[in-house]
Amino acid sequence: MLDRNTIYALILSVLVISGGFYIQQRLFPSPERAAAAGIVDAGRIEMEPAVTPMITPSEATDPLSAITDRAVDFDYYREIFFETEVFDIVFSNRGGTIKSIRLKEHLDGGEMLEMLNKNTASLTAFNLYMGDFNAPPLNIYFDSRVFSQGDSRIVEFTKDVDLPPRMGFGETTPLTITKRYVFKPFDYLMELQVQITNRNNFPIPLNSDGFAYTLGFGPQIGPTFERLDRLGEFRRFTVLADGRRRNVRMPRGRGEVELTERISWAAISGRYFTLIGIPDATSYTTVLSNSSVDGFEEGARLFFSRPVIGSSNSLDIFRFYIGPKSPEHLRAYNYPDRNGFRMAGLDLDRALDSRYMLGWLQDILKALLNIFYGMIPNYGIAIILLTLVIRILLIPLTHKSYIASTRMAGLSPKMNEIREKYKHNPQKMNQEMGALYKKSGVNPLGGCLPLLLQMPIFFALYGLLSSHFELRGAGFISPWITDLSVADSIFNFAPGSVPIFGSDIRLLPILMVFSQIFSTKLMQAPGAANNPQMKMMTYMLPLIFLFFLYDAPSGLLLYWTASNVLGIAQQVIVNRIMKKKKSA
Repeated sequence: MLDRNTIYALILSVLVISGGFYIQQRLFPSPERAAAAGIVDAGRIEMEPAVTPMITPSEATDPLSAITDRAVDFDYYREIFFETEVFDIVFSNRGGTIKSIRLKEHLDGGEMLEMLNKNTASLTAFNLYMGDFNAPPLNIYFDSRVFSQGDSRIVEFTKDVDLPPRMGFGETTPLTITKRYVFKPFDYLMELQVQITNRNNFPIPLNSDGFAYTLGFGPQIGPTFERLDRLGEFRRFTVLADGRRRNVRMPRGRGEVELTERISWAAISGRYFTLIGIPDATSYTTVLSNSSVDGFEEGARLFFSRPVIGSSNSLDIFRFYIGPKSPEHLRAYNYPDRNGFRMAGLDLDRALDSRYMLGWLQDILKALLNIFYGMIPNYGIAIILLTLVIRILLIPLTHKSYIASTRMAGLSPKMNEIREKYKHNPQKMNQEMGALYKKSGVNPLGGCLPLLLQMPIFFALYGLLSSHFELRGAGFISPWITDLSVADSIFNFAPGSVPIFGSDIRLLPILMVFSQIFSTKLMQAPGAANNPQMKMMTYMLPLIFLFFLYDAPSGLLLYWTASNVLGIAQQVIVNRIMKKKKSA
């Protein structure tokens, strides 16, 4: 039976693991298509119900909100259906915005993955706000055209508008507003040009508290999710400024963070997908928002607010990466020959989750995982083989741990005698215990120190199996585990639910717990099962892990369960060896 010190050390190990999970979650927490897809302007015109009427100059309290459409007919609405090799997009001529942007090569629930996550069909992204991000969006109807220019595919929205006189005097200002979306073949990067021209050739008089306009994306990025819990799906805001990358700490009660510094890019990232906004050299004010919006308890919005314009013609260029958060795709924009826009040094790969000191170890484990997947194209089997290799490499440590634990179990009768004899003299009890350990050549922490030394490997594996992009959608055993990046489920009883466990019965966490309990029992001396401390270690600690990891990705739990099974086999061998030595 393990003594009290050993049990305390095991509890410390659990706390280290749990604390590591918390820190990592909080701080760091296809083949291409053979033929290029064509550009489609379906030309479908759909009539909408009556919309909020445009404000006339006499009704306006702020001239910026009183931009009026010069056309007589406001009552038409048009959707433009557009596709590239990687995108399937629906544009709206109302505001020149995007209603839907889906990724062809990635699925969500069997359908193309939607990167514009919203609860209201009328909401769109890439709106212009005539002022800061709190201003109303510019919902005028644009004229549209779709055309090609070299290898670029372009969707353009243009409209002539009249800016009313400011402060009740002066003449109206005729403006031309153009929004131009530029796409390249096989590129997850798109370019959005915003051009504003004063046709009277005077400076553009757009000024609302120092801002001419704001370009925004929201309310949420895809894919869809049930909740943001950091263990499964999350939203993280990251910026790169002055060559330094940092995660932006968002308000706990939801709100906005305003950045006035010059940034290279700002990103909204989930577990596997990201949107990265890359402004030009203008001194924009960047606003990141996680406020509740459109039915989302936590939104994910990005705004670039442009300062006032001092000329008669302004052309601002924004670029947006909308796609997978994978090193292969993000690093393409560090090299001009690997992307259609010929961009270099964007450092978009720095939007990947930070790994800090264990990054090198995670890279090694990832390389081994990919080698095994190349041998047997099943990531579940590759994880098991990786677990086997790790277990073999750790034999010197784990063997010492098992030997020490077995020896401690053998000392339990003498330890109980000392405790009973000196129960009223703790100092003498500790002296006698120390003498017993010294005489027997046993280190009371010998079974736990090797476990603590394995923690770096465990944390590196946690980071790898929780974020390795190729695990998304990778199955193991159908129909049980069809996606190693999410929790498994053998039965769903929604809409019913159970506190902590939700609406799913998951098999992998249960297998993990039973394998952990069985492994602990193998380390016990005869008669130790009735000891209260041993019962706590045998049953309570695995149950803590069950609650903590019930919704963990199945790839991580597969590793843990396989490691337990291999540990059981190793413990059986050690027990037989120790039994033979004892008999001899």
